[in-house]
Amino acid sequence: MKKKVLALLLTTAMVVASLVGCGTTEEAAPAAEATTEAAEEAAPAEEAAPAEAAAENFKVGITIQSLENSYWAGVFGEVEVLLKEKGWDYTILACDDSSATQIEQIENFITNGVGLIMVHPSDPNAIEDYLKAARDAGIKVMCWDDKMTNTDVNWVLDNTELGYTIGKAAAEFINANYSEDNKAQVAVMNYPQTPILLERETGILNALEEVSPGKFEVVAQQPALDAATALANMETILQANPDVKVVCSIGAGGDIGANEAFMTQTGGEVPADMGIFSADATQQQLEAIIQGQASRATVGFEGSNKKTAAAAVDIYERLLNGETFADQNVFRPLLTINAENAAEYLADYN
Repeated sequence: MKKKVLALLLTTAMVVASLVGCGTTEEAAPAAEATTEAAEEAAPAEEAAPAEAAAENFKVGITIQSLENSYWAGVFGEVEVLLKEKGWDYTILACDDSSATQIEQIENFITNGVGLIMVHPSDPNAIEDYLKAARDAGIKVMCWDDKMTNTDVNWVLDNTELGYTIGKAAAEFINANYSEDNKAQVAVMNYPQTPILLERETGILNALEEVSPGKFEVVAQQPALDAATALANMETILQANPDVKVVCSIGAGGDIGANEAFMTQTGGEVPADMGIFSADATQQQLEAIIQGQASRATVGFEGSNKKTAAAAVDIYERLLNGETFADQNVFRPLLTINAENAAEYLADYN
C-alpha cells in the first residue's frame, strides 16, 4: 500500500538552531514544506488489523496563521511527530496571516477529501462560509483560538483573562519595585490586528490599572508576533525611552525579542527592577527565566509544547472517531510559570 504524506519538517530543534550565530533572536526559519514518501508497503500485521488500517487512513489538514513564531513552530513540530507515529496523512500549512491564502488552503483540503480540518484563523469572519462547506461535505472542523460557528469544536482561551493574568504578574512586580514617586516605564508588545490578541492586550492593561494604579506609565505599544520584529521594535523603544524596564507581551515573540534587547542593553547584568511578562511558555522563555534573564514570568496552558500537541491531537482523534462534544467551546487552562516552578515545566521539553 503506497501512502504519500505531506510533512512540514519543523521541530523545536530547528527553532533553537535558528538562534545560533546571527547575533539576534530569531524564532523560526521561514516555514518549509516538504513532501516525503512513507514506507512502500504496510506491514502484514497492519493489513490484518482493520481498526489500525482505518486509523492510518485518517487525513488531516491544518492551516495556521504563522510558523515564524516559536510557540507555533514548537507545538506543530510536536504535532507532526505524533501524526507520523499514528501513520496518518496530514498537511500542515501557514497562511502567513492572509485570509485569501487560508481560504485557498481550506478549499484544497475539501477537494482532497480530508477527514478533519483544523484552522487557526487569520480572520474568523472571512472563513466561516468555507468551514460550513467543509462540514456540509462531512468533514470535521476544529478551530484553535476563536469561538466560531461552523465548527465541531473550538479550542479556546479566555484571552481577556489570559491578558489579565499576564498583567497581574507584571503589576505585582511593579508594586515590589516601583512607587508613585518612582513609576515604572512600561512597554507593551501587542498585535491589535488580531481580535483575540487585542483582547489579550486589553486584559494586560486592565490588570496594570487595577493592581498597580499610579505606579506605572505605558510609554510604548508596538506589534510583535515574532522575535525578530520584537527585537527591532524594542531597540527603537529603548532609543526613545531608555528607562523602560518592564515589558508586557501578548506572546512568546515579544518576550524573546525584548529579552534579547534587554540582555544587550545591560551586558547580561539584569537589574532586579527589570522584567518581562508574557504568554506561551516556550522552552526558550523558560530557560531565560531559570537563567535569571529579563524574562520573569510567562503564562502557559497545558504546560509544554509536547503536552499541548498531545492535547490537540487527542481532540483530532476524538473528532475523527465520531465523538461529539457537549460544549462547542472547550477552554484551555492557564498556568503562571515563574522562577519558582519553571524547572518543573522545562523538564518536560527534555
